[in-house]
Amino acid sequence: MTIRIHYQAKPTNLLKSIYATPLNVHKNKSGLTLDLSYITDQIIVCSYPVTRYPKLMYRNSLEDLVTFLNTQHGPKNWKIYNFKIERGRSDYQDEELMHVVRAQETRYLSCDFDDSTLTAELGQFLNRVGWMDHSPPPFLLLQNIIDDIHCQLLKSGSSVVVLHCKMGKGRSGTICIAYLMKYLESPLSESRDTFMNGRFKPGVSRGVTIFSQLRCLRYHEMFLYYEPDLRPDILYQMSKSKFKVHTIQLKDPSNILFSRPCSACIRIQTYNEFRDSVADLTTLKIEEGLLSQSDNDKTITIHSPLELYISDIRLEFSISTRSPAIINNFTTLASYAHCWLNLYWETLKCSRIDSKHHYMLSKLLCEQDNGQNFDFVIKWNELDGTGGTSNRGLKLFESLKMRWSLIL
Repeated sequence: MTIRIHYQAKPTNLLKSIYATPLNVHKNKSGLTLDLSYITDQIIVCSYPVTRYPKLMYRNSLEDLVTFLNTQHGPKNWKIYNFKIERGRSDYQDEELMHVVRAQETRYLSCDFDDSTLTAELGQFLNRVGWMDHSPPPFLLLQNIIDDIHCQLLKSGSSVVVLHCKMGKGRSGTICIAYLMKYLESPLSESRDTFMNGRFKPGVSRGVTIFSQLRCLRYHEMFLYYEPDLRPDILYQMSKSKFKVHTIQLKDPSNILFSRPCSACIRIQTYNEFRDSVADLTTLKIEEGLLSQSDNDKTITIHSPLELYISDIRLEFSISTRSPAIINNFTTLASYAHCWLNLYWETLKCSRIDSKHHYMLSKLLCEQDNGQNFDFVIKWNELDGTGGTSNRGLKLFESLKMRWSLIL
């Protein structure tokens, strides 16, 4: 069934156009004002659609988006992937999407759904697989998402997917680039350019720019180095791998770390159950007594015997004040730096084994010295800042080295 709807110009359309100025927006002929970009003929990226005011004045309308997809690609020939885990009052609910879909099919707005009907039909049109903003997805989730996208696009040559997070930038870009790398066999650099040029106007943005998201894509690049028949084993190995963190060293620490009113710490974290926040695995205090100094450098070595049964972890660095007298000036002492890393891939990087079959960490542990340690080194200016920016607050050290080993 073909749906033809003609819209008149509205003041809200002007606001939406202004809001989408930095974006390479697809010019459709239906009269709908939508912030969406075609990365390929089958992959669309957009900012998140809403159903309520005031955000309906400048964000994508869910009803308009569904209308566009039905008219341009056909009913039931599209699927939305929602990577935005945070919820707001204007965000669309599952039931609202299904009401819009049914309304355009039956022109009856008051459809009622029982839970079983909603669940069965919803999967045809929507997959909610979100995680924290300005962060990479867990590596296993990344593979599940892009494989699901591929299955959707294989249904027909005219099938499309719509990827959205909040702005259609970092999270959507990470998934889009990973898909292009795996299923279009495009190198990482070319995939980044394809997404950047498809989503943004020239000179406006560099697409995916957050260091941890780029690090995740480099892990994905390593993953694709292995033959397809080995990849399921790699993912299984990753899900079963165990690590023991031994020490964290800070080179050239800032003097502010030892200021009496302040307390500095490093947190090792991972995603919580819902991936809308992080859970602390351990908190390591930075104290002056840990400082060691030689003629050439000074370092802080923190011993942190911690066993980990997950590969994706986050290191967060913070300062807190213990003095009520300076609480109002705390912003001048704030630090926002953090980074995500995957211990499975970092272990393989450190092993320096060229064979494509040395992906099993259990074999690696048996074949090499049981006492071998692995190191992850990162400079302060390579850490992620607050809100996806490069603003890391007060510089706490020059570089960090974390050391760990494998557990049988």
